[in-house]
Amino acid sequence: MYEIIKSVIEEERYNLEDILKKIDTIWIQGDITEEQKTELVLLAQEKANPENSYQPLQNQINTLFNNMGEIAKQVGINTLEIQAIKDKLAEGGTIVPEPEPEPGEEYPEYVPPTGAHDAYNIGDKVTYKGEKYICKMDGCVWDPETYPQGWELVEE
Repeated sequence: MYEIIKSVIEEERYNLEDILKKIDTIWIQGDITEEQKTELVLLAQEKANPENSYQPLQNQINTLFNNMGEIAKQVGINTLEIQAIKDKLAEGGTIVPEPEPEPGEEYPEYVPPTGAHDAYNIGDKVTYKGEKYICKMDGCVWDPETYPQGWELVEE
């Protein structure tokens, strides 16, 4: 088994990750010794061809960066923007933009509570009769007109 794996490695037509798994498997099965395993692993790493193997993340980033640089020249994108993308990828970030938050009403229209379960609390924002208010008390079931002490008018 040792000779077969060694000949595959010598031909340099293998995926490094795959061959290392195979070496581990045949070692676990007892088909090669610890010394043979070490020799095959070192040989496989030395002879690995990046075109046949999964490249380390940094190599992938560098290749992408170079390709993006060429595209950037063609379409006129700033090289600094490309560098910022490369840096973000190197730090483990993503270049997929984060989704925009759903637009929501910052001051939704006042809805009269039907009980304590949907009463307004400190910091709740509402629009009442065209004016914006922030609630100043917990458990407020009154509108700003009926109980102005429970609400603060927001000056714009």
